[in-house]
Amino acid sequence: MKSVVIGGAGFVGRAVCNELVARGDTVIALDPSPPHKGSLAEGVQHMTGDVLDKASLRPALEGADEVYLLAARLGTSELETELRTAIHTNVLGAINVFEAAVEARVPRAFLASKPSVWLNVYTITKFAAEQSARLLTRYHPIGISVLRYLNIYGPGQKLYPVRKVLPIFAAQALRGLPLQVYGEGDQTVDMLFVDDAARLTVDVMRAPFDGEVHDCGTGVEMTVLEVARAVNEHFGNRAGIQHVPMRKGETPHTRLVANLDPLRRLLGDDLRFTPWPKALATSLDWYARRPAHEIDAALTFWGMAQPYGMAWTS
Repeated sequence: MKSVVIGGAGFVGRAVCNELVARGDTVIALDPSPPHKGSLAEGVQHMTGDVLDKASLRPALEGADEVYLLAARLGTSELETELRTAIHTNVLGAINVFEAAVEARVPRAFLASKPSVWLNVYTITKFAAEQSARLLTRYHPIGISVLRYLNIYGPGQKLYPVRKVLPIFAAQALRGLPLQVYGEGDQTVDMLFVDDAARLTVDVMRAPFDGEVHDCGTGVEMTVLEVARAVNEHFGNRAGIQHVPMRKGETPHTRLVANLDPLRRLLGDDLRFTPWPKALATSLDWYARRPAHEIDAALTFWGMAQPYGMAWTS
């Protein structure tokens, strides 16, 4: 099986590459620039290409059995002023990938998406990409599977420039700062370990194509406050929690949790998820091993900086 992972050097892309290699596939990671040393799984071939340049995708797609689109312009409030850029990458880029796959006679493709609970640039572009995939599937000999990922986390998730719940909480806790929680913290999340997301992604691609858009999470919701308290407890951080105004692009009091019934109908009842305490500890310990300058650079980026070696105050 020849599998092409577009965005293979990214956080989720690396995990999918690892999963494919473990299954014995020939794996090509396609990114706009060469990856940093050690960022790709052993045995993964890298090729250069850009979703905005359809011709650059064709060499990697020749003879492929499947293609995974995991490259995207990410962000919640970060994309507020970048609607055009996000549309170009997340919508037109997706169309380029799927059209190139059709031209190369690749029978299966995958699109990573997101629940459209919040109204922001990212969710708008992902919904448009979903509908484009649906249209292309209707009129061309290709099956494009779509998973709406919930809150993916795990080792390797970047501390910045896109604000994600676990990386920012980890950085704050490691410096003895109160964890900044948007609003009342009663909004819920469905925390999905990255290795589980990768396994389910490949499982869906290897299952018969059903044309449905599936939620991809654990089906277990917890509040952001519960996540913050778990992080503080892990690090022994006594600075507590600081409530801050909601960011743009996120709706207060929302509930995010996967409906797994459709996915179970496709894959069976035994979906298997890494237990939250184990996956959380694995992830937080990874951040604890980051060099001090990486943690401080993240806090500087988010406006919480203080020179390393000085006492942080809450």
